[in-house]
Amino acid sequence: MDQHGTDWYAAALQNLTDTLIVASLQKQVMLLNSAAEQLTGWKQSDAHGKAVSEILEFSCKSQTLDHSLLLEPVFQSGLSVNIPDRTFLKESHAAEHLVTGRILPVREENGNIIGALYQLHTKSVEQSSQPKLGISEHVLHTFIENAPIAIALFDQQLRYLATSQRWLQDYGLDGEILLGRSHYEVFPEIPEHWKTAHQRALAGAVLRNEECFIRADGSLQWLRWVIQPWYESPGTIGGIVILTEDITERKTLEEENRKLLEQFAASQKMESVGRLAGGVAHDFNNMLNVILGHVGLGLLDIDAKHPLYDHLVEIRSAAERSAELTEQLLAFASRQVIEPRLLDLNETIEDMIKMLRRLIGEGIEFVWLPGASLGLVKMDPSQIDQILANLCVNASDAISGIGKITLETRNIEFDEALCQEHPGYLPGKYVQLAVSDSGSGIDQETLKNIFEPFFTTKRAGKGTGLGLATIYGIVKQNKGLIQVSSEVGSGSRFEISLPRQAAGEKTKVIKETFETPPGQNEVILLIDDEAMLARTTRDILASLGYRVLTATNPREAIQAAQDYQGTIDLLISDVVMPEMNGKDLFNTLKIIRPELKVLYISGYTVNIIADHGVLKDGIIFLQKPFSRHQLAVKVRQVIEQNKSSDSA
Repeated sequence: MDQHGTDWYAAALQNLTDTLIVASLQKQVMLLNSAAEQLTGWKQSDAHGKAVSEILEFSCKSQTLDHSLLLEPVFQSGLSVNIPDRTFLKESHAAEHLVTGRILPVREENGNIIGALYQLHTKSVEQSSQPKLGISEHVLHTFIENAPIAIALFDQQLRYLATSQRWLQDYGLDGEILLGRSHYEVFPEIPEHWKTAHQRALAGAVLRNEECFIRADGSLQWLRWVIQPWYESPGTIGGIVILTEDITERKTLEEENRKLLEQFAASQKMESVGRLAGGVAHDFNNMLNVILGHVGLGLLDIDAKHPLYDHLVEIRSAAERSAELTEQLLAFASRQVIEPRLLDLNETIEDMIKMLRRLIGEGIEFVWLPGASLGLVKMDPSQIDQILANLCVNASDAISGIGKITLETRNIEFDEALCQEHPGYLPGKYVQLAVSDSGSGIDQETLKNIFEPFFTTKRAGKGTGLGLATIYGIVKQNKGLIQVSSEVGSGSRFEISLPRQAAGEKTKVIKETFETPPGQNEVILLIDDEAMLARTTRDILASLGYRVLTATNPREAIQAAQDYQGTIDLLISDVVMPEMNGKDLFNTLKIIRPELKVLYISGYTVNIIADHGVLKDGIIFLQKPFSRHQLAVKVRQVIEQNKSSDSA
C-alpha cells in the first residue's frame, strides 16, 4: 500500500469508537487510535515503537499474560485470538480495567500478514449504546467503499450492507442499487458450493482459497477470495464479509516461472549427461582405438576362411557400435568435435537420397521437396547425415505397412511476435528441414520426454534411445531449433530450423572413398602419452607403408626430431599431454623442422580440445577412436594437401 493509502487508513482508524491498537511483526506498537489513548493513558507519539507488552499490561487470574503466546497463532496461522475472560488491563496511571476483545491479523493486498490489530472493549464501552460493530455507519461505509480490493459486507440473510467501488467494478455492478438486496438475487447463478461456504462463515468459519474462472470472452481469470464472519458484539455474528482479488497476473507469472524451472531442470539433466559422457569419453575412446586397431591388423593377416576371421569381424562390429554410442552421447551433449562448412542443404541431401531410400525400404513412398533459392547453413556435413538417417529410420519404424515419408526444405523467418509465443526461439532468418510421416503418431506424454537420452518406446533390441537425443544435441550445437508436432494415428512432423548464413563460397562435400590409401614410405613422428595406443597406431601406420618414429612424451619427441637425420614428413600428435600440449610441441618442433606438417588426434571432448587451439580453420584433426581406414585417409589428406601447397 502506498504512503497516501497508509495515511488514509490511519486517519480512518482514529475515528473508530472501538479501542484499536496496531502492532508490527516485531511486536512493537505502530498505531493507537483516540479510544486506545484514553484507555491506556498513552499518547500515540509516546507509544510508537515501544513493545506492545509495555503499552498493554494484561493480567488474568493474577498472572501476567504473555503477548508472544497471544500473537503466535495470529502471525503464524492468520487466526483471530480472543482475549481471555476476566482479563485486566493496567493503564499508565496504575488504574485497572476489565477488558474483552480479540486480536486480528493485518494483511497486505497480497495476503501477507504484516501485523496484528488489538480490538478491545471495557465494561463501560460494552454497556453503552453504540452502532453495530462499534463503528459509526458513515465511517464504516467510507472505509469499505475506498478499499483497494473488492469487499462486500452482508447481514445474516446475505443482504448487502456495504460494498467497495472495486467490488462494483469487478462484478459489473456500477450504477446498481445493492443496499438491502439479497446477494442471491443479484447473482442468481451462484452455485451451491458457494452458498455452503457462506453458511459456514455465518457459523464462524474463516474460508479462503484461490480459484480459476472462465470469463465471458473465454479467457481465464484467477481470484483470491476470503469469506469470514463479522461480529456486532463479542460472540454475536452479524453477517459475513467477502473479499476478492484478481490475481490473474500473479498466476500467469507463477506459471511462466514454473515452465522456466522445468526448462532449467531439463537443461541440468542434459548437462549432467554431457558431463558423464565427457568424463568417460577420453579413456573409453583410447581403449576402443586399441581394440579397433589390433582387430584391423589381425584381419590383414588372415583370410576369410581362417577359423578366427568371423570372431575378429564380430569384435570389430561390437567396437564400432560402442564407438557410435559414445559419439551419439557426445552429440547429444554438444561435445563432439565437428568441422563446420558452408553447405547448400538441397545439394547435401541430394547426395543422400539413394542411401535414405535404402534405409526406408521399398514399401514406403518417399517424397523429396527441395525449397527454391535455399539459403546456406554452416555445419558439419556428417551431422546432416546423422539427422536425416535418424529421422527417416524413426519415420519408417512408425509406419506399419504402406505409408509415406516426406522430406522438404524451405527458407523461413522468425519475427519478434512469434518468438514471444515460443520460448527459446530467436528472431532471424533460418533454413528449415522437415521430415513428416503418415505413421502411428506420438502421444502427448511421450512428446514430453522424446529428446531425453535412452528414452525409447521401441521394443528391446530395436533401438538405443539415442537417435532423437543425438539430433537434439546437434541442433543445439549449431544454434538451431527443433520442433515436433504429432497426433496419435495421424503421423508426426519434425522441423529443424538452422541459422541462415550470409552469402559465401559454399563447400562441395566430397564423399569419403572406401579405398584405403597406402603410404609412400614417408616418415611420421608419432607421439601419444598412452603407450598401448602409441604402439597400436605405430603398427597401423607401418602396415600402411609408413616409417614411424614413436614417442610417449614431448621430451622424447623433441629428442627424436633432433636425432633423426632425414626428412620428417608428418607429426601425429595427441592434443592433451603432460608437460606440453600438442600445439606447443608442434610450434617447438617447427623451429628445428620448418618443413614439418601436423595431424592432431585426441579422445577428449570438444570443450577440452578447443582450449588448446587445434580446432581452427585449416587445422586437420582426427577424433579417437578411429579405424585403420580413417587414419589412412587423414594422413594422406595432410600430406597431399601440403605437397600441393608446396608445389604451388
